[in-house]
Amino acid sequence: MATYTADAVALLCYLVDSLPEAADHVFAEAEAGESVIQAPSTALAEVLYSVSRDRNVRGVRLTGTPDEARQGLLANGPVSLAPVADAELAAFTEVVDEFSIHDALVVASHRARNTEAVITSDGVIEEAGVATIWS
Repeated sequence: MATYTADAVALLCYLVDSLPEAADHVFAEAEAGESVIQAPSTALAEVLYSVSRDRNVRGVRLTGTPDEARQGLLANGPVSLAPVADAELAAFTEVVDEFSIHDALVVASHRARNTEAVITSDGVIEEAGVATIWS
C-alpha cells in the first residue's frame, strides 16, 4: 500500500476542503483505505496551533477547536501520526542545512519512513529533488 507524508499546509487545506486535484486524490485514496498518509507530529502541532488562532486557509477561516481538528485528521480522518523519533532525527541531521526546521522535519520523516512522496505546496522541497504531490 502506498504511503505518503503530509505537511501542515496539506493538512490545513484538507480541513477546509481546498486541496488541489492531485493532493485531493491521495487524501481520497487514504479515506477509502487504499493508501496511507502520515504526518510528522511537528506538522500536526502546527495545524492545531493554527486552528487555535482561527487563521485563514485559502480564504476560509478555520473553525472549531484544536481537539476537533485532531479528531478530524487522526481519529476520524485519513491521517496517521508519524512521531519524530531517533530515525527521523538521524535523517534530520542529514538535511538540516538544506531546509528550514519545518521543512527539514517533513523531509526527514519522509526519508526515514521511506514514503512515496511529500504532499506539499512547498516549492523548496520539490526543488531539492524530493518527490512531491500537490497540483
